[in-house]
Amino acid sequence: MFYPLELPRPRRPLYGAFGGQSGLIQTQKDPKDKSRLGRLWRFYLPYFKDYAEESSVHGIRYLADPKLRKFERFIWLLILIATSIGAILVYVDLNELYQSVRIQTTIKNTMLPIFRIPFPSIGLCPRNRLNWKLLENGAAEHFLGANVSAVKKDLFIKFFTAAGDPHLSRMNEMSRFFMNETLASNLHMLDSLNLRDVYKYIQFKCQDLFKMCRWRGNPVNCCDVFEDQFTESGLCFVFNTEISPRSRKRAKEDQFYPRRTAQYGEGTGLDVFLRLNRSLIRPGKRGINVMIKQTQQWSDAIRLVPPETHSRVSITPRYTVSSERTRSVPTEVRRCLFDDETDSPHYKNLPGFQYWVGNCRSRCHQEHVLDLCNCSPSIFFPFNENDNFTLCKPSDFKCLYDNRLTFSIERHPDENDFVKNPFNESMICDCFTSCTQLIFERVYTTNPLDNNETDTEAGTTRIDIFFQSGWFVQYQTVMRFTFVELLASFGGIIGLFLGASLLSGFELVYYFTIGLYMYVHDKREVKKPEPRIVTIPFGQRKITPIKYIHQSFNK
Repeated sequence: MFYPLELPRPRRPLYGAFGGQSGLIQTQKDPKDKSRLGRLWRFYLPYFKDYAEESSVHGIRYLADPKLRKFERFIWLLILIATSIGAILVYVDLNELYQSVRIQTTIKNTMLPIFRIPFPSIGLCPRNRLNWKLLENGAAEHFLGANVSAVKKDLFIKFFTAAGDPHLSRMNEMSRFFMNETLASNLHMLDSLNLRDVYKYIQFKCQDLFKMCRWRGNPVNCCDVFEDQFTESGLCFVFNTEISPRSRKRAKEDQFYPRRTAQYGEGTGLDVFLRLNRSLIRPGKRGINVMIKQTQQWSDAIRLVPPETHSRVSITPRYTVSSERTRSVPTEVRRCLFDDETDSPHYKNLPGFQYWVGNCRSRCHQEHVLDLCNCSPSIFFPFNENDNFTLCKPSDFKCLYDNRLTFSIERHPDENDFVKNPFNESMICDCFTSCTQLIFERVYTTNPLDNNETDTEAGTTRIDIFFQSGWFVQYQTVMRFTFVELLASFGGIIGLFLGASLLSGFELVYYFTIGLYMYVHDKREVKKPEPRIVTIPFGQRKITPIKYIHQSFNK
């Protein structure tokens, strides 16, 4: 007798073969959709379901959960789409912030002692700085020879009289000289002169100008602490400088140079009494131009201090340092340069000088003079043996005078967007600050001298320069977002919105690359096993069920 229940039961298909016929019983009917898209969907659907069930991303597993109804799965699909869009929007905003505002300047220390930085370099440039008696009696013979002609001597005296208070931005003061065509045409007769040597010879000496000096309240020899130095304001007396070879050598050998001070207030810095005999002063130009700059800076802006006054200059340092991590940001974004970034197209500096924004501006001024006049005036700018330009001769001052309007105005490239300039002629200088920048903010206060303090009839001027406070604020420029911080923020966003991690991303990539490839490969290579023929003995007869079953299906 034949018992169908005793036949082998169908089992789960091998190799993930879902659907179709397997074993002895048909487990799934053939779908009605015979299109190519339908076949692909049936082919990949089991793999996608397997990924959804095993995914570590929250929410995806609910899409394949057989316990949930269709509308519940649809709700989870909407939630997953909404959280994904939210994660993308937050990441885009964070990435835009990373790209646009990559650095920021914050306060690092509000109580940094002032002895941590050098006292500023002080330049004193008298407006009436020439020894007129020496200029009119003996200077021409000293440089042009004892037998100098009267015409040449007169030209010598009138030229240096007109250029007695030289400054690149004030060449219009020589108008009276160049309006005389005879003097201007004969100026080439002085081209053999070394202008630096002439100015050093005819300028007042230290002992002719300084009466008394105090440093940190203690009397010092003025001629020991001041030295002659050329600037864009001509030859000046400079205190606490690192420009000359002598001062640079001292800075290497003496740990306390450049000078510093730990005190603040009046009388704790540099206190100078200037007295110049009126018999040596020509009428018209009086007062002292004061220049406050960094010790390794060539020149800076000047401020006129009137004569017979007691002027107090209060200084507040502003110190900014940039971290090394900001090097990863382009110079156009951070707007500063490190000392070793000499290959940058924005690097412009005086040869042999430390990079400061002031030195960059002086180099920019020098390049404009070289471009317009094909020479560099030695009394305004430094030079060395490696320079490939010529020094300006007295006759070249005619070119400086003709371009005086250009040299009197310095503009920034972005200035035209904010300031209306009535003149087209100007020097365009786009100088980045140093990534370790020191700036001195100063406040001038001027009062008439007290008669009991000094003899005002001798033309005395007192200048007291000191720090306003014993502490100053140090700023630091740091990276607002680094790539590591951006990656960490991105991980937090993904974890917040999707509950995923970096491994979830690798999992997704793996499932849709290597895993998908292996799935397709196995489906193509592994064939379905042939149905087994089972023969069951029933007494004297042998029955092969597959045949009976096959025949029953074909009826």
